[in-house]
Amino acid sequence: MLRRPWVAVLVVLAVYGALALLNSTGGYLGTDTGAKVITLDRMAEEDTFSPAIGYWAEEWDPDGDYHPLFDTSQNEDGEWVNVTTLPMLIAARPLYELGGYRLALLLPMLGGVLAALACRDIARRLAGEREGWWAFWVTALASPILVYSLDLWEHSVGAGLMLGAIALLLRVIQGSTAWWLPVLAGVAFGVSASMRAETFVVAFVSVGVTGLALLLRRRVGAAFAAGALAVVGFAGPWLVNAALEVDLGGNRRTSRVSGQAQRRWWTEFGERGEEALITWFGLPGFEYPGNVVLGAAVVGAIVLGVTLGRRGEPRAALVALVAAGGVYLLAFVSGLGFVSGALVASPFAAAAGLLRRKRDRATVLTMAVVMTVLIWTFQLTGGAVPQWGGRYLLVPTLLLTTCGVVAVVERDGARIPRLALVGFAVAVTVFGAAWLQQRSHDVDDFFEDLAERPEDVVISTNGFFVREAGPAYDDRLYLSIGRGADVEGAVEVVREAGFETFAVLTRATDPPVLEATPLSSDVLEFLGVPLVYHRYQLD
Repeated sequence: MLRRPWVAVLVVLAVYGALALLNSTGGYLGTDTGAKVITLDRMAEEDTFSPAIGYWAEEWDPDGDYHPLFDTSQNEDGEWVNVTTLPMLIAARPLYELGGYRLALLLPMLGGVLAALACRDIARRLAGEREGWWAFWVTALASPILVYSLDLWEHSVGAGLMLGAIALLLRVIQGSTAWWLPVLAGVAFGVSASMRAETFVVAFVSVGVTGLALLLRRRVGAAFAAGALAVVGFAGPWLVNAALEVDLGGNRRTSRVSGQAQRRWWTEFGERGEEALITWFGLPGFEYPGNVVLGAAVVGAIVLGVTLGRRGEPRAALVALVAAGGVYLLAFVSGLGFVSGALVASPFAAAAGLLRRKRDRATVLTMAVVMTVLIWTFQLTGGAVPQWGGRYLLVPTLLLTTCGVVAVVERDGARIPRLALVGFAVAVTVFGAAWLQQRSHDVDDFFEDLAERPEDVVISTNGFFVREAGPAYDDRLYLSIGRGADVEGAVEVVREAGFETFAVLTRATDPPVLEATPLSSDVLEFLGVPLVYHRYQLD
């Protein structure tokens, strides 16, 4: 029964739904999700598809230097917008109105299912039916896609669309002459590009490698036709999204992609190299470079264990894999947190390099490796540690995972490595689900506590903090310190707005010296980080 696609899909959705019920609806995987939920809540409340969120202090802060949601800007219509993608919110709004946040999670869950089905199709074409189903279950229930399927972010949807497009292109590489395959692949890439900026790298590499593979097989006409048709397919949804952004009063996705393309990435090689290591090997509980060194040790032990198992040396393989498990355990007992390394969060991906070399397999591996290098080159920097499984690397990681599954499963003598990798993959994924469960409740509880405090306004010195809030954003008045702003300016906004009391939320134990009377201070803990709540009375 589990090899019937519709049964498998229902089982996966049931697992996702059960895990999602353990999470709070007032806390999320990160600040980007919180900002999206705030926007979605406003859209549903005001019965509109406009992403405008407003600003209570606009009269006294017309430039938005202290807008509660960091990185909020005004569009051409003068509306305050803090969202980088519209399609996900537009699709989620009817679900949100009908069943709230939990029903809206059906979208990322379907994205996770689509990614698993695409990996199944790729594995089937690289090996066979057995390997295909292994790839499906590992991807759906024991890879980073599960964590992103439990949060209202567009990562799982984008990954599902991109992997689906790659599965279609693989059919073209293997000889299909159906003209609609590259067109549909391009459409999938175009829809994904409206949500995920890394789609441009994934699409460029996938279509380019497809064309190169066809040229090497002396199918020159098919190579150029596939590329042209994919571009045509891509252009349609991308242009529709651009028009939609203009019509609804925002151009954040197009402007963000343009901004990334103009960044001087060649001046950031040191920082990018460090973050590349973190997003491939990073373990929780340790500071850099210890998190990377231990993560690399895990990956090395996994590769060694699989290699020894395939050579018929089960005892030696067991020793290596037990060592890998020991490092995992060492990281896990340090406490729940982000597993930022892709190869650590998806251990089957570490075995991808051991795949038996065949022409189509080499093509998929080439796609994954080139994508990874280019994403490292162009990705946003500064947030490598607080993310799950190198989120920009989600697609190449799942391609490597699929290749690793094939490498381990197709070898009948690799039973010990197969069981060990399944255990590692399930354990680290459960760790991620537990982290999201704890994080969501902690965030929800923290903002509930803030809502009950009597001060008129809360000023956060961390601009990103209030973006965590979700619907609790409307429970009280906040200000945040953005780029080029200071606490004194925020206090002046409070004064001009006619309020008498405020609080400053900061990591500094001493209250800031302000033109106001300090009253008292409380130490609060937010996700393990001590914050100090300083109360003030305006003179």
